[in-house]
Amino acid sequence: MWSELSYIWKETIELAWESYRKNTIPIGAVIVNEQGDILSRGRNRIFDTESSNPLAGTCLAHAEMTAMLNLKEKEHPDIKKYTLYTTMEPCPMCFGAMVMMGIRNIRYAARDGIAGAAELNYSLEYIRNKNIIINREGGELEAFLLCLQTAYEYGRKHPRMEELLDSWRVYCSEGVFLAKRLFDAGYFLDAVNQDRYLGEIYDEVIGMYNLL
Repeated sequence: MWSELSYIWKETIELAWESYRKNTIPIGAVIVNEQGDILSRGRNRIFDTESSNPLAGTCLAHAEMTAMLNLKEKEHPDIKKYTLYTTMEPCPMCFGAMVMMGIRNIRYAARDGIAGAAELNYSLEYIRNKNIIINREGGELEAFLLCLQTAYEYGRKHPRMEELLDSWRVYCSEGVFLAKRLFDAGYFLDAVNQDRYLGEIYDEVIGMYNLL
């Protein structure tokens, strides 16, 4: 439940929720140092038309990219000790950028059967030699975030939506099923309009998920 999450994951999910509220893909990311201090935050801004972020409105504006954009090399000599947290498994672009920036620790909450690129960590000798440590959280975090992602996709009616949802059903069929119910009921949109506290939303969704 929400109270059991670390402040890092709470911040990351809050960024994903902010993206949902802005009508763009609900993914959030943060970068922390070895002490666990958040050094940079990012969220998806692909469809964000009101942002001054230089990547906003482009296909480069993934959450991880907007987080990494804030890190200047000379100011972060210990970047190899940093950890990037993201709500969804990084895509090839974001994973490649992490490799080249020197980030060696990645934690993600939910798998992505379409664009997820964690397997790249083991497919190229160049990347294998970087000794990147990747951890997936899964569990309730994955269920909530795939539920939110699915509800968003139902709303935007992506032309490959069913292919996308089928890939997520492999990992969390109950979460995708619940998302359809919540979308039809207007749950997340009502939560936005009522400016509800995210922790309350998270606990309600997980409560419903655990009853399936």
